[in-house]
Amino acid sequence: MRRLFESLSGMVKRESDPLGDPRTATNWMKDIRQQDIAGQLLAVREMIGRIEGREGISLHTLQSLFVIDEKIQPTFDQVKQQYIQNPRAGKAVEEKLWNEVVGFARAMLAAYHPFVRLEEPSPEEEAGFLQASGLMLARALHYVGIQVKWHYFRFQSPPATLWAAANQLYRLAELSGVDSHSFRLYSEQESQTTSCTDEFIRIQMLATLNNGNFNLRQYDWADRWLMLWSRQVQVERKYREGVHQFCVNLGEPSGPAKIHEAIEGEMLRFWGVGELLAEMAKVISQLEAGDTPARLGLGDDARMPACLDFLRQLEILWSRERNQQLGRSERTKVSKLVQVTSGLSNIFTAIRFDDERAMLRSSARTAPDNDEVMDMKLYGYVTDRTKQKLAMAQARNHAYVNKAKTIDHDEWIVENQSAGGFGAVLPLEGHDWVRLGVLLALRNHEQDSWMIAVIRRLNRINGEQLYAGVQILSSTPVASSMKSLEPERAVSMSAVEGIDTVGLTLPKSGLYIPYLGEGKRANTLLIHSADYAPGRLYQVTARDKIFVVRIGETLEKGPDWIWAMIELMRRDA
Repeated sequence: MRRLFESLSGMVKRESDPLGDPRTATNWMKDIRQQDIAGQLLAVREMIGRIEGREGISLHTLQSLFVIDEKIQPTFDQVKQQYIQNPRAGKAVEEKLWNEVVGFARAMLAAYHPFVRLEEPSPEEEAGFLQASGLMLARALHYVGIQVKWHYFRFQSPPATLWAAANQLYRLAELSGVDSHSFRLYSEQESQTTSCTDEFIRIQMLATLNNGNFNLRQYDWADRWLMLWSRQVQVERKYREGVHQFCVNLGEPSGPAKIHEAIEGEMLRFWGVGELLAEMAKVISQLEAGDTPARLGLGDDARMPACLDFLRQLEILWSRERNQQLGRSERTKVSKLVQVTSGLSNIFTAIRFDDERAMLRSSARTAPDNDEVMDMKLYGYVTDRTKQKLAMAQARNHAYVNKAKTIDHDEWIVENQSAGGFGAVLPLEGHDWVRLGVLLALRNHEQDSWMIAVIRRLNRINGEQLYAGVQILSSTPVASSMKSLEPERAVSMSAVEGIDTVGLTLPKSGLYIPYLGEGKRANTLLIHSADYAPGRLYQVTARDKIFVVRIGETLEKGPDWIWAMIELMRRDA
């Protein structure tokens, strides 16, 4: 009788083992749903923690892990959403939620690890393990991605161990021939299919956002959108010039790198963003035409205009028009202040004031003053009294010009500089307008002329400081006023004081920038995005000279500006 009881007890124990078979795992997950969110996650973590020390892991163990992983997702998603939806939570709450998310992802990754490194499964289970390997590796990559994402939420660089895990898992998927196999990662929660390559690319492309001043919500949007667009990115083993912009070394514990020159290597993987940008351009166009983010699959929480603005920032970040192949000049450490102003209106005004000051200085002494002429006639020389009078008048004139034409500006602390730009450290407070592609006017001192620059790189140093990498586009811009010579939509204006203003258009502003490309000098204009149209004719006035130009191809574009080539048609004056 005793032996029979022990036998029955052993059978019950084996049947109640959630890691023994998928059915038992399903029933166990139903039981723990009676607990609160924290209790469910803790129970799952304790259960999957037994896999590492388990004697003899089988295909049934992996299948049971699949079930537990699948069933816990709604609960895990709730914790992730609590963190994402409360970006201003207190330090204690943020710390607790962050540790819950990252800790659970770390535990799940560790649970899959024994199956990842399993080299010789039993012959009767070998086919089953091979069939499950694609999903197993994709889910492991998914949990690596969650940890990477949550480190970026804190503006931290992911540890090298995570990059090593991502690269090794993808390499195993390649060797197993399952890197491109398509399936639903969690069949009960998602309709979108994925693959090991898709999960790998999501991690790599999310890492490229580390060069932007993005907040928690934007990182989350980008990660979800990459789930939709990852198929537009193809990972290849051979570098193709003009096609690939990024690469990663699968043999190193590091993330993606931008390609600056042709390279090759057995463990290098390359990809480009051309097709991704084309897909993004379609989405941007649809949003601009009035479609909604939710209908385009961007998420119910994606709101206009913030969603469209962020898409444009991503387009700038990933665009090949950002001179990705540009070589970098050597940087030197410095410590100095530069004056910076932003906003197209402020920038155009600053450059125009510089031009007027330069023209005033050049013309100030081209003709003799009347008092000087009279002195020469009467005495044969200019008297000291007349000289003093002229000097005082000129000083008053310059003082008036400088006072009347002061530009509101900020001061940035520059910590390094090169021939083409500089790096500055800024406080986060008051600089929420700082974004990739934002145009700047800057100068070293008040008596210097303003230069045109663009923000190329951003990186959060900590919760209070931001690093900005700035490239100088031109040190000699010229302010221009523009008038379209082609029919365009007129600004609606009513009659003012008896003057009929119907048909009049407001003047447009731009900057003429000398450009040296491929060893040849070219004429270019930097204008507001709304004023750009390929082939459009403009009458341009710059420093009292009048030209007719045709707008050509785009050199570069920012959030609200376009830098375009121009063809000089004729000079009118």
